[in-house]
Amino acid sequence: MRPYLRVQNVYEARIDISDVKEMNFSPEEFATFALRPGDILLNEGQSRELVGRPALYRGEVPGACFQNTLVRYRHFDFVLAEFGLIVFRSYLRSGRFQQISKQTTNIAHLSAGRFAALEFPLPPLAEQSRIVAQVDKLQALTASLKARLTTAQTKQAHLAEALIAEVV
Repeated sequence: MRPYLRVQNVYEARIDISDVKEMNFSPEEFATFALRPGDILLNEGQSRELVGRPALYRGEVPGACFQNTLVRYRHFDFVLAEFGLIVFRSYLRSGRFQQISKQTTNIAHLSAGRFAALEFPLPPLAEQSRIVAQVDKLQALTASLKARLTTAQTKQAHLAEALIAEVV
């Protein structure tokens, strides 16, 4: 028995390990479906707006495999895994995965073949590192601004309640 990840575990930029299933994998299947830290998993079949939703596997579940309802991207030495995740998140948000997916009934499919034919920008490693650092910096700023906005909204609500209490 081996743990495996499926669509329900893959969210944008994160893997949820709260409900990991197990099943038997033959040695051949394990060789095909085994995950390594740095692999990126993308939802193969999903609603149109979520098809291709990517997450970076960082070894959260040791010895894990993935289900064939996911597409695995395994980076090469000349591609940073974090850069690949940024590219795929961009494709998710811009609708690029929707453009190349095939709709059946109410599920969009991003086949491995269509995914493999997808263009991929390839700047030098130093530029990839700079892009990853800049995106990390902007994401931290965004999180900080969201926290400040939440605090301000809470204060505004308390002030409004206090003002109403004063008037009444």
